[in-house]
Amino acid sequence: MQTQLKIRTILFASLAFLLFGCNNAKKEKDTAKQSVETTGTTTTTPTLNSLSDTAQQTVVQKCYTNDGLKYSTVITINYMPDNFITGKVTSKELDSDKKEGAKFTGTLTGDKLTVKFVGTPPLVGTASEWTSNPWTIVSKPGKESIGIVFNAKNYETNKWAETDYVFVLTDCK
Repeated sequence: MQTQLKIRTILFASLAFLLFGCNNAKKEKDTAKQSVETTGTTTTTPTLNSLSDTAQQTVVQKCYTNDGLKYSTVITINYMPDNFITGKVTSKELDSDKKEGAKFTGTLTGDKLTVKFVGTPPLVGTASEWTSNPWTIVSKPGKESIGIVFNAKNYETNKWAETDYVFVLTDCK
């Protein structure tokens, strides 16, 4: 009789401990999902579809912009652990407010971003084409930007050449 009472007590305590532990894990997961900040601050969110929903990673999100002659372009980059990046480029035609965008993935090595678009990248100019060259992060005191090499037409010489476009750090909206 005394043995049965001890077994029941142990069984009840184990069950209570299991339920309490599961409930706390759910609360911690919900709290982590609610932590969302932007413009170079830390964000905890699920990452790519290839990762499970329970795989939470700390992400730093930054936005960069370039207002050209005919297009305004915004690049949103999610810097993740292990030098992995994801993001989106959104381009808006200034005359018509027509928008288009494309997502990308890539890696960060030093100050270089190697980017691969998912689909066709958006237009950034009528005579500008994306290249596969790495993007370069330029950090100066109080300023950060990304340099991207485009194949662009020089209207004075009427020749195509690789040209650096600068995208400056801005608030993510």
